[in-house]
Amino acid sequence: MSERFRPTYRNLSDPEKLAIAEVKNAAMAMEACLMKFCQPGRETSIAMTNLETCVMWAVKGVTE
Repeated sequence: MSERFRPTYRNLSDPEKLAIAEVKNAAMAMEACLMKFCQPGRETSIAMTNLETCVMWAVKGVTE
């Protein structure tokens, strides 16, 4: 069976937890920037979706 889909979870180390928190804090700062400077609309929605995707992959990268 492939480990790609993580059939079981493992406990995260303290450095991993800190890295994930830093990634998410940076994403929240970027979100605030987008909300401050971008007009509501399709482009901003796409930017937010891609920011969410970025965080998802960054967390996966930290926890691999």
